[in-house]
Amino acid sequence: MSNLFSARNCASGARAPSSDLIQVTEVLCQAFLGSHPLLDALRHTAQLIGADFASISRVDMRCESGRAKVLSFGAPCQLSNITRNVDVSFAKVICGNNLPSAKLGSVWFGCLDDFEDNEALTDIFQSNRLTQSVVILLDRKNENADFLELHFGHQLPYGFDDHLSLFGVVLSDCWNKRALGQVLEAKLSKMRSKVAQRRLKDVLSLENPCQLSRAEFRVCSLLARGLNNKALLFELSISISTLRTHLRNIYAKTGVSTQPELIHYLLSPAISSQPTSSDRAYVA
Repeated sequence: MSNLFSARNCASGARAPSSDLIQVTEVLCQAFLGSHPLLDALRHTAQLIGADFASISRVDMRCESGRAKVLSFGAPCQLSNITRNVDVSFAKVICGNNLPSAKLGSVWFGCLDDFEDNEALTDIFQSNRLTQSVVILLDRKNENADFLELHFGHQLPYGFDDHLSLFGVVLSDCWNKRALGQVLEAKLSKMRSKVAQRRLKDVLSLENPCQLSRAEFRVCSLLARGLNNKALLFELSISISTLRTHLRNIYAKTGVSTQPELIHYLLSPAISSQPTSSDRAYVA
């Protein structure tokens, strides 16, 4: 069951909020007010407090599934140095039926048990090895709710929830005074960057720039030849769950979000596919 961290006064013996959290609040407020790039602020936030993902989401409260628009920063995976993305919102599931009456600036906590009835969120949570999520309600109007979402692959430090609750109201107030167009510009900037990166490499080249495994490389090769999922299962003699795992890993390594986007990526000609003498990463 989700727990609401209500803001409360620090006891006389309570620890003072960390300087990192104070800095995070300052950076985010500057971004909300338009004096700092929003995506950079999310990156800085994740790095300062050790979050795997930091997102701004707008959730449609009328939609039962919690359809959302998300601007997300994903920290590079330590093992592969591949940047991941969680472009979905966990906020509506974490807040549940309390969302319509929750106070602005309130802080909510979620873990894997909260998503047991949502297969998609459970899959994302597990595949990214997440442990805990924190969402802060920034605004709620016109059937939409805006959140700051933080996702962690480790247990939160003692007292972090109390400290964060003290800053939720400040973040909400700054968000409501935000410069218009910040999220849209950040999403466009991110999209332009992703397109530029993809055009400079050919995922199926001998250099294997995305560091695909042998199985993942074969999936991409067959998709590039026009095979659908049913044909892939027959050709590779694998189960649908195994195919989904391969595709999920390919999405993370190539920076795409959907299968049609992956196919477009595979079929788009690269500007430069010249081999280099260093950093060769052939198929495993």
